Amino acid sequence: MPRTVDSDARRAEIADAALTLVARSGVEAVSLRAVAAEAGVSMGRVQHWFPGKDALLLHALERSHRRMEQRIEARAGAAGGSERDVLATILDELLGEHPETRDAIRIHAAFATREVDERTRAILTDGDDEIRALTRAVVADAGSADPDTDADALLALTSGLSHDVVLNGAPVARARRTLIAMLDRLAPP
Repeated sequence: MPRTVDSDARRAEIADAALTLVARSGVEAVSLRAVAAEAGVSMGRVQHWFPGKDALLLHALERSHRRMEQRIEARAGAAGGSERDVLATILDELLGEHPETRDAIRIHAAFATREVDERTRAILTDGDDEIRALTRAVVADAGSADPDTDADALLALTSGLSHDVVLNGAPVARARRTLIAMLDRLAPP
């Protein structure tokens, strides 16, 4: 009887090995050979599921984004509360305290300087419009005279703080204090 292969599970194992390498040594450490060694599989097995490093990194990025969404949903559900509370939870997650979020930010940064196709761009910007709409709604409800600009400023601040935490090793507590102070100014609790 032929063996059945759970392709999603195999791809997930390999992507998780790539994320482990990113966490340990950065995106530069990821090669198909290094991922094969980390996953304990042959190079051919990695190449069977991923034609190249970019495809593997994109799958790992997408996987870590999905898990980040699950963490946000769980945290927001446990906290309950207003749209502002949900926004605060999302922005806090984006700071990069969680290891998987840090890995996603590192991979995202690696692609940020490249020319990317539409599929790649869709993965890299997945959820951005929804977060921006929520941010705009929260600051508009708080009485902002210019909710579009204030939303963009808050999201740019979050992005800058997350890169400072993830890429420069800044303390997440300091980034969180800065983010909360700005959120409190734009949309008081």
